[in-house]
Amino acid sequence: MAGIINWNELWKSMRSGHQRRGDRGEDPGSRWDKRAKKFNESVMQHTERTERQIAKLELKPEYTVLDVGAGTGRLSIPIAKQVKSVTAVDPSKGMLACLQENVERDGITNVTSINKRWEDIELGVDIEPHDVVIACHSLGMFDIQEALGKMDAASKRYVYVINFAGKWMGNGDGGLRKAISGEGRRFGHSTDYILLYNILHDMEIYANVDIMDTEFEQHYDSLGDAVDRWKEMRDIPEEKEDVLREHLSEILVKDSETGALSFTRGSKSATIWWQKNETTDMR
Repeated sequence: MAGIINWNELWKSMRSGHQRRGDRGEDPGSRWDKRAKKFNESVMQHTERTERQIAKLELKPEYTVLDVGAGTGRLSIPIAKQVKSVTAVDPSKGMLACLQENVERDGITNVTSINKRWEDIELGVDIEPHDVVIACHSLGMFDIQEALGKMDAASKRYVYVINFAGKWMGNGDGGLRKAISGEGRRFGHSTDYILLYNILHDMEIYANVDIMDTEFEQHYDSLGDAVDRWKEMRDIPEEKEDVLREHLSEILVKDSETGALSFTRGSKSATIWWQKNETTDMR
């Protein structure tokens, strides 16, 4: 039942602002194609965070799992070792190419990839219902209510949606945004988990929420390496490279023994989840 605030329209408004600032109308799959390899190098090493997130999921050997916005397989691959099969959906060919390399390296044979936007997936045609549906930090859809409804319809047992709670990755990026554009906004999504929760409530899905503290540490061989990677991942224009270099010089920590640089970011992560009513017909 809709309340005083239309949360889905608020989400759309915030997503539109994000697109005006950074997306420039570019296809999201192709944008991530350019970043896939470096993204893969970054996220696949964070096993502790992955293990903590997977520990919150109800997984059984006979379950099938659908990973919406699977990326390079940070969750899909370890989950595949616990369940019957995993279907990984992602709009980026580059991301799925890295996922396939990771799957082959680990000798996993029960992961199937689908290179499509979630918005373009047709239930009953592209995929059949799965026992568990997950979407972890992959909620860039413009009409999030429609996307969540499709996730609910695609699940036979559980749905898990993971998003940031509060500030996105805590420290570091806000100062850079202000230095580059004069805005106090953070890089990345500004859409907090509470919007998702409220949208689900309006859909009469009364979900559970678990909040946990997370820490993300990134390592760089040199300042130049850090500059190159931040430019690519955050769409920093060439003319602002000096600003970026100065910013990183201030926030990166140097290892006294190896000389390597690191950046640690803290944040809170929200796992929103609900169990399907077993008597509910699949749409």
